[in-house]
Amino acid sequence: MRASKKAYYGLRAAAALGRHGGELSVHELAHAEEMPEDYLHKILQSLRKAGLVMAAKGQGGGYSLARDTADISVWDIVTALDGGFKNFSPPRLSRASPYPKLTHCQTNQVWKSLEQSIENTLVRMTLAELLTSSYRNDTPKK
Repeated sequence: MRASKKAYYGLRAAAALGRHGGELSVHELAHAEEMPEDYLHKILQSLRKAGLVMAAKGQGGGYSLARDTADISVWDIVTALDGGFKNFSPPRLSRASPYPKLTHCQTNQVWKSLEQSIENTLVRMTLAELLTSSYRNDTPKK
């Protein structure tokens, strides 16, 4: 399974808003996170519609998180932008399948279990946790 660029940018933007703790303009956020401004604006609008960020208009306005970082899961962001991860779609098999011993339904359970595990992990993982050292890449420097 693969996360979309939209979900990837959306998670980075939400994390940046959480780190900042206040309002950031689309321009400031795009510059800080090295993202295309127009694309980021669309992402932030989707996150606003989902109730994850707030927008303030006018001079000094910008975007901020609508809830505390501990109350926003990674899954919230992924579903707001992509509707979750794409479900596994099994290939259509003919009756002359070369593997008759395992049924279509039995093998599909593998993929459904994997999808559920991914969802459960992302539901438990919050922005607050991402902003702590527990989820940072602590790879030793060479």
